Amino acid sequence: MRVNTSNIQKLRLEETEIEEVGSFVYLGSVVPVNGGTEGDAASRIKKANGIFVQLYPVWRNHNIIKRVKIRIFNTNVKSVLLYACETWKTASQITRRLQAFVNKCLRRIMNIK
Repeated sequence: MRVNTSNIQKLRLEETEIEEVGSFVYLGSVVPVNGGTEGDAASRIKKANGIFVQLYPVWRNHNIIKRVKIRIFNTNVKSVLLYACETWKTASQITRRLQAFVNKCLRRIMNIK
């Protein structure tokens, strides 16, 4: 894959032609041809949602205080959500999507309808 380049020559390694792809996953981050971050942010939201769903027993447990649930959320869900976000270009759309996800999770944890 070539990012932000106009070079269209085929890549070859010895006798084998290298296949070009539109995007690929590297260390859990989606790297698209255009260098954008929307796909990576969407992927991170899906992964964080998976972790959030796995922790449903914790969110439903009435013996765990809300402060501890928030700490679990910050350490387990938010860390997955924001992994490698320092490499993203900041866009208001991505920021809104991330904040909407966090708010949805916190409402569910706090049982706010």
